[in-house]
Amino acid sequence: MSTDYGVIRTDDGLPRVSFERVLDAAIDRVWALLTTEEGLERWLAPASVELSIGGTMDIDFGDGGVVGGEIIDLEDGRSLVYHWRFTGEPDSVIRFELEEVAPAVTRLRLDHRLLPPEQAVGYGAGWHAHIDQLESIVTGDGKIDWSNRFNELLPEYQDLI
Repeated sequence: MSTDYGVIRTDDGLPRVSFERVLDAAIDRVWALLTTEEGLERWLAPASVELSIGGTMDIDFGDGGVVGGEIIDLEDGRSLVYHWRFTGEPDSVIRFELEEVAPAVTRLRLDHRLLPPEQAVGYGAGWHAHIDQLESIVTGDGKIDWSNRFNELLPEYQDLI
């Protein structure tokens, strides 16, 4: 599990969380984990994906709520941007960007902007725990307990504000 913390900052009065993580995996493998139903279910939640500009990304966190979003930018194998419409929250925007830094080594950048101010800390800890899960899958270390990891990280993200 990584101690590479995300950055929480404010742009135009609204928070954003950003992460950068180098993963020991080929870019096409990471891309598949970000953009396919099978991949997303392994590290994030069950999803329905229509991978095209104007297509949808629907992610079902069960009792935690549902995200329904429209893809607004897509560069195959490189970047994905979509609206994050989470139950009970104003719309925000998430961007995933990949860069091959060496054979079988990929830099992942995640930027989630226009967050509700009262949710920024939770999104910081939540995305950190999910990226740790993603990293554990690509390294073959197995699944982590997302809820426990989130609860470990939450006080540390509260200290970042």
